Amino acid sequence: MRSIQQDLSGKIAVVTGAGRGLGKAIADVLAGRGAHVVVNDLTLELAEEAAASARARGESASAIAFDVADPNQVEIAFRRIRGDHGRVDILINNAGIGDFVSFPEITPEKWDRMLNIHLKGSFNCCQAVLAGMKEQKYGKIVNISSVAGKRGDFIGNAHYTAAKAGIIGLTKSLALYAAPFGINVNAIAPGLVATELSDEMSSEMKATTISRIPAGRLGRPEEIARATAFLVSDDASYVFGETLSVNGGSYMD
Repeated sequence: MRSIQQDLSGKIAVVTGAGRGLGKAIADVLAGRGAHVVVNDLTLELAEEAAASARARGESASAIAFDVADPNQVEIAFRRIRGDHGRVDILINNAGIGDFVSFPEITPEKWDRMLNIHLKGSFNCCQAVLAGMKEQKYGKIVNISSVAGKRGDFIGNAHYTAAKAGIIGLTKSLALYAAPFGINVNAIAPGLVATELSDEMSSEMKATTISRIPAGRLGRPEEIARATAFLVSDDASYVFGETLSVNGGSYMD
């Protein structure tokens, strides 16, 4: 039986990068707990497929396409979402990319693209919802960081690590600002999760990563999704500015 405090019925949730992988798992869990989920992805086809699968289960979801790295697209998209649904109660900043390269392979273009999507994208979406959440004196924001943002990345993905560490700093600063307005801002720091992103890794790299995880396996998307759902529920009403590690024990604060 679902906890009353974790019932999200009537809430409007936006999940970025939710056409597949971790974002889709988060959207599925939030929809399953009663929220209307606005599924975002870069292409409308991916977003619509994910929203349609939720509707096929009798849940409430719609789709919208925009690039989180483009502030103009973000502004237009959230204006449309507010027009369609009246407000945004929950924002999950999940959109991101992978790029498994060593430090010498990081070009200025790779650096800029990584930070624009992960860090600037999270900032853009937070700014887009903040005024409305302040006005309604309620809001839940969860930014998806990474264990790499806490410890560094042994693979050498310095651009990814920097972006994810920046998300943790953004989360803390925004939480301090937003808490007096009734807005909870927190983050999740997953370890490596079994998604399309991890499929891009070489088998050797994946095996090395798993060997460093005490749990002995990759995370499952639904495990991260359920942790995210906790942070947007009333069960976490007194949690502000935290980064919850969900990593199989590979890094412990």
